[in-house]
Amino acid sequence: MITMKELEAPVRQWVPDWLGLISIFVVILPVTMLNGSYTGSMLEVSNTLGTNSEDITMGYYAASAGMAIAYPIIPKVLAAFSVKSLLLIDLVLQFFLSWVCARTQNADILIVCSFAVGFLKGFLMLWFIRYAQKIFSPKNVRSEFYSYFYPLVYGGGQASMLVTALLAYHYNWKYMYYFMMVLILISILFVIICFRHNRPIKVVAWSDLHIREMFVISAGLLMLMYVINYGKVLDWMASGKICAYIIIAPMLIALFIWYQSRSENPYVSLAPLFQPKAIIGYFYMMLVMFFSTSTTLLTNYLTVILKVDTTHTYSLYTYLLPGYVVGAFICFWWFRWQRWRFRFLIAGGMSCFVIFFAILYFGISPDSTYEMLYLPIFFRGLGMLTLIIAFALFAVEDLNPKYLLSNAFFLIIFRSVLAPILATSFYSNVLYRLQQKYMYSLSETITTADPLSATRYNQSLNNAITQGHPYNEAVQLATNSLYNTLQQQSLLLALKEILGYLLVISVVIAVVSRFIPFHKTIRVTFKRTGDDMV
Repeated sequence: MITMKELEAPVRQWVPDWLGLISIFVVILPVTMLNGSYTGSMLEVSNTLGTNSEDITMGYYAASAGMAIAYPIIPKVLAAFSVKSLLLIDLVLQFFLSWVCARTQNADILIVCSFAVGFLKGFLMLWFIRYAQKIFSPKNVRSEFYSYFYPLVYGGGQASMLVTALLAYHYNWKYMYYFMMVLILISILFVIICFRHNRPIKVVAWSDLHIREMFVISAGLLMLMYVINYGKVLDWMASGKICAYIIIAPMLIALFIWYQSRSENPYVSLAPLFQPKAIIGYFYMMLVMFFSTSTTLLTNYLTVILKVDTTHTYSLYTYLLPGYVVGAFICFWWFRWQRWRFRFLIAGGMSCFVIFFAILYFGISPDSTYEMLYLPIFFRGLGMLTLIIAFALFAVEDLNPKYLLSNAFFLIIFRSVLAPILATSFYSNVLYRLQQKYMYSLSETITTADPLSATRYNQSLNNAITQGHPYNEAVQLATNSLYNTLQQQSLLLALKEILGYLLVISVVIAVVSRFIPFHKTIRVTFKRTGDDMV
């Protein structure tokens, strides 16, 4: 077991090594589960607050945006504060923000607090990474570290969604925030007892914090996210706010880029955007997250067609976890042995998505079983983590170490903010339009002249009358039953069409990836410990 001296962890002298390790992981536990807003209780939150589910989605991705914004300044803040002071301030603020989220009845406040939670989360995450690197990979091999780190991070996020769903189902969605507050209090207790101050607090130069640049890019990103997320709900150009943000957001992002290109001490260097490997890495990770976000389609199928409750829906997604573990194991040994070309790994990861979409396309029906979905979910997790680890390594291979923090910024923006929110909006809009198309076409066939429709209607009518309902009420119930059937069939046809296109696209990308002239990836060691790990 690694010692606290080897880790250079600022724990008290009396703290044994095993307790020091436990303390580090106790502190990071709530951080891996903190998401600002929790999509596992999306329906319950939106019903309670009287808002749209888009508000919860916005809060969730706003937290990722906040984390990205924080990353470039974190090393300077970590160098100025003692570890104990930083941890206590950060955890106390997150405790307060969680309390505000639990008490608020305003969706806008929830979104702002979620952004702040993500911003604070970035500091603790990078602090943890600096120690985790030495714990998971004492020889500083990046591929080994990623193989431990990514399953931990994504597994924590998945666990938070399941816990949220369970608490919302049995109690109230606000209990998730109270649960996180308890975990944060435990973390604070461990910090107070086990950690010591390792340096006096220094003043951070105002110019090193880049407040102006952070404000500009934060406003630009949030406005862009607002347009993407609320476009369908607000009917796009019919909303004055959407029209304004469509103009202002690109201007703010362009202004931010102009600032960075002219600054001698930029907040974020634009160099990674001109690095071919980094660009390819960003593109593939966005593609992976686009495919992975397709589970929103599966959620619609589970809730509307199979009539599965929220708890069982998110319980199903726990089958992602063995996929994460297997994917990490494959990457660990692949990069250690280095006997095969990189493109085989990428084609294999994409093939997992081919299997995922193929099973869903050919398998989903009104008569399908819940258990049938275990295998595709496993392959989705396997493909996602394999490709995330692979391209996280690929993106930094030829990158100058001084640009690693900037790479982390762009990586989070593309992978964890833009790709998922674009995918969520795309699937939502396309599914809605296809469902309306099939509703219209199917409704034309449902007449009294159609034997099947007439039979179903008469069965529903007779059942309602048998149950003692008056004739007029029985007619309404029979009509509603026929409409629900129509709705389910149109949704299933829409899902099939989308999944069919995704299947074809994933097959093409898997085949193309097999022949892209990637190289045999070499081991990439840490240049600056932890600063680029996201």
